[in-house]
Amino acid sequence: MPVPSVVITELDGALGVLPSGASYFAIVGVSDSGPIATPAAFSRTQDVISNFGGGPLVEAACYFITAYDQPVLLTRATASVAATETAIVVTGITGTSVVTAGADTTANDDYEVVLKIVTGGTVGTTGITYQTSLDGGRSWSAVTALGVATSIVIPGSGGIGFALGTGTLVAGDTASYRTTAPNWASGDLTAALAALKVSTTPFDVVSIIGPIDATSFAAIGTSFAGMPEKAWIGHTRIPTIGESESAYKTALDGIFGSLSSTVGMLCAGSAKISSAVSGRLYKRPVSFAIAPLAATVSHEIDISAIDVGNLPGVVIRDANGGVDEHDEFVNPGLSDSRFTVLRTWDGEQGVYTCNPRLFSPSGSDFQWFQHRRVMNLLKRTTRLFFQRRLSKPIKVDANKGTILESEAVAIEAACNAAIRNAIMAKPMASAGAYGQVKFVKIDRNTNLLQGDKLQVSEGIVPLFYPKLILIDTGFYNPAVQAA
Repeated sequence: MPVPSVVITELDGALGVLPSGASYFAIVGVSDSGPIATPAAFSRTQDVISNFGGGPLVEAACYFITAYDQPVLLTRATASVAATETAIVVTGITGTSVVTAGADTTANDDYEVVLKIVTGGTVGTTGITYQTSLDGGRSWSAVTALGVATSIVIPGSGGIGFALGTGTLVAGDTASYRTTAPNWASGDLTAALAALKVSTTPFDVVSIIGPIDATSFAAIGTSFAGMPEKAWIGHTRIPTIGESESAYKTALDGIFGSLSSTVGMLCAGSAKISSAVSGRLYKRPVSFAIAPLAATVSHEIDISAIDVGNLPGVVIRDANGGVDEHDEFVNPGLSDSRFTVLRTWDGEQGVYTCNPRLFSPSGSDFQWFQHRRVMNLLKRTTRLFFQRRLSKPIKVDANKGTILESEAVAIEAACNAAIRNAIMAKPMASAGAYGQVKFVKIDRNTNLLQGDKLQVSEGIVPLFYPKLILIDTGFYNPAVQAA
């Protein structure tokens, strides 16, 4: 008899390995470095940074790992589209120096770039000190001496900064501009998704990082037509400086109004999202925060439910509580255009998803993102079951050539059990299409001896998600009510 004891065996090499049957959250985007179109799984932010440097792919991955403590499957896409920058705003410069942003667009991410002079002086002469910001002044670098330099390069930004002309700068002077990150072209994205498709690492949801337009939307549709049981989440461009709510909606409707997808969620708007790399509060597409939550909750969960929780590290109001990013609660409209956006709630802290919409056409059965995820789970469960039935003998009715009833019943029962274990434990559906726990039905009329196909039908009754609750209320006087 063994001595009572507790034995702990140390395992090595299990980092980033999911339990059997689980799937990764996949992200596709551009970064500073790393292999192109080569999917790889990571579970630590430091490994993501050491392999890919910086850029949108790195920021999205590190946000996910930090917020949800799960590994992620990353695919770097070629950045054929160069970064851009807006015209510099120098109305805050009161000295005589002409401040410019430089000619090359080397930004590696979306930045709100600001220069602030702390100690004034003459450019080229020791004495000037300054601070820079990449997030619109929400956080600042340390005070730095300019020395005799006539230019400033901001570390970690890809090489962007400011050129300072001959003259003076005064304490308090400011200059600013905004950059957009380099991005993939449609062909680059297609190549990255093709590599992800043949990856042996399982995944269910793909977050596409980079502004989607009509051309790339079509390319995504083509790619996912060859990836059954998968779903994607992406984002449009974010609003430009000074663009009104109505102008932004009108522009997006003009691009996407005639497009649709029953496997994709398209997010719109922007938010200030805390960086897990630098700690800065960057202006980001809202999919940075929405996609990780949508991919990690149970398949049937609607992430707009308040009880699911607010989005970590996300801000859409200014320091005084005023709206400075799109809030569907305050400015409704984008959700009606099928975009997934953010909102706030009276009496609730934080920022929430407003309706996780699929970008499906009018009249589609697939309205919410959870509809797609549950259907994908159903299809995957059924496929895995019937894969193991391929090429196995089935008895036929000797008089009709059709499947023997006892065989049909046995196969249906086994498949229904597999689906019931996957779908109904939560539950993720109201019932099966053929009864409470009957999801599949084998055709009894086909003469199997005249072909090689077994015809099966399947379906589920979906859950209902109330989006409008009407309540009648008023004062009540029992003394005047009829008996």
